[in-house]
Amino acid sequence: MNELLPKDRAASLASYADKHELFDLFQSITSRMVMERPDDVIQFLIEQLQKPTAQGITVIGPPSSGQAKIAEQLALHLDAVHISAGRLLATAIERQTSLGTQARPYLERGEYVPDNVMLGLVTARLQDPEVGMRGFVLEGFPRTKEQAKGLICRGILPERVVVFDIPDETIVSRLTQTRIDPITNRMYHLTLDPPPQNPTILSRLIQRSTDTEAAVRTRLNQYRRHLFGIYSSFDKERLRRLTLPDGIIGHEEEALKEVITEVGKGRVTRAPRMMKVVVGGLPGSGKTSVARMIEKEFDVVCVSPRTVILEELSLGTGIGKELANYANSPDDAPDDQILQLIAIRLKRQDCVDRGWVLDGYPRTKAQADALTGKGIIPNRVLLLRASPETCFTRLTQRRYDPLTNRMINLATTPHPEVTNPLHYPSTDPTTWPVRPIDTPSAVQNRLQAYPSAQSELSAAYGGGRTVSRQGRVAMGREGVAIMQAVDAEGVESEDLNGNVPGMERVFERVRGALMRGGNIAVEKED
Repeated sequence: MNELLPKDRAASLASYADKHELFDLFQSITSRMVMERPDDVIQFLIEQLQKPTAQGITVIGPPSSGQAKIAEQLALHLDAVHISAGRLLATAIERQTSLGTQARPYLERGEYVPDNVMLGLVTARLQDPEVGMRGFVLEGFPRTKEQAKGLICRGILPERVVVFDIPDETIVSRLTQTRIDPITNRMYHLTLDPPPQNPTILSRLIQRSTDTEAAVRTRLNQYRRHLFGIYSSFDKERLRRLTLPDGIIGHEEEALKEVITEVGKGRVTRAPRMMKVVVGGLPGSGKTSVARMIEKEFDVVCVSPRTVILEELSLGTGIGKELANYANSPDDAPDDQILQLIAIRLKRQDCVDRGWVLDGYPRTKAQADALTGKGIIPNRVLLLRASPETCFTRLTQRRYDPLTNRMINLATTPHPEVTNPLHYPSTDPTTWPVRPIDTPSAVQNRLQAYPSAQSELSAAYGGGRTVSRQGRVAMGREGVAIMQAVDAEGVESEDLNGNVPGMERVFERVRGALMRGGNIAVEKED
């Protein structure tokens, strides 16, 4: 059967759709259509295409944990609408609306308000035109699996669901030490904000019934019981658990910084796409380990300057023989020859059909521009961030077995109790050979000579964030970059069992970056 489109034409159209995020655009419009059910569909589509794309963030945490202040500050930072489920409920009860009247008896008994009541309050607020224009930060909702599913069924799918993970004991300790002065309505904390040592004031302080240990633990147990249902309702790429052992109160600045960093990483997307990934970073940042994990996870082809040289050597080609001396130091190979080999490799059928990940190439803007000139453009650029000091330690601690070419790292590999003499030259790993490129002087020279990965790749593929007129990062506005920085301080070399310590944690970040939309911006270096 004839193909509808030639493969090169299909690839070009797929690249266009990915670049302009057409899948996400259609998904967003369809979601709004499901919610609003317009009579005139064509006019509705025209109006929606003229509106900015607004997005939503959900922030939840244990009861009375302090997430309300973080959500409010986050909304201010994003120039979005802050929506508090608790305030919506209180307002409805105060105004004696139909939903408020239904909710009052449950609150008076200290029970969860029925899901249909809360969904009615929240979805009504989310349909406000201002929310559609600016996006939203929804605080304290959903609280149950049914509420989460209710949002999704109504076409409301937050781009990020931030969950504050705070130990119960931290919450209990803070709330049980809370006291209130019924005369002034002033609230005190016996440790963090103690009342004045005035006998009159001290004698009239009371503890609210909701702040007793039994009451607090009951509320926490109720919250924990529903938490797994919320987790199971959303894609894991949308969920982000922020662990705060000491809680939010007293650490608001740190908590807000973590949330802003997380929500600024780009939108999660379900768009089908061919992975074309570049992994960059300093020598020793873990590029090869990450590239191999991407290859395995997404079934793409891993390509690097070293692999193309080794392929040519195995075929006995002339260019392979010319580059033989660069097999262990591919960064030193002539640019024009490496570019030629990589371009040929990426246009082979397996890369065309499955996608690819480039390990450590391009390193400079000139190399990136040369690839672009040959029609090779990535749709993701991952920058692994690790300090030069960390990279120096990793590289100089590497040792290898000349018989198997197996690499280990002395910093992460224990001395083996039993060593096979056919595999290892010595039972003492510290005596195993050091490759010339891993000597301290060679590593220092490589790190000093290596171009700034972020500035070079940003110049080729990057761009700045879009900022609102208020000077804040605008939620519904697209960036123009495809880059994502990933903290790689936890990546180490393989141990004797073939494991890479810290890789699971780092690759979780990588996986999340690859699942987000293509227009991701990375802050430029000063």
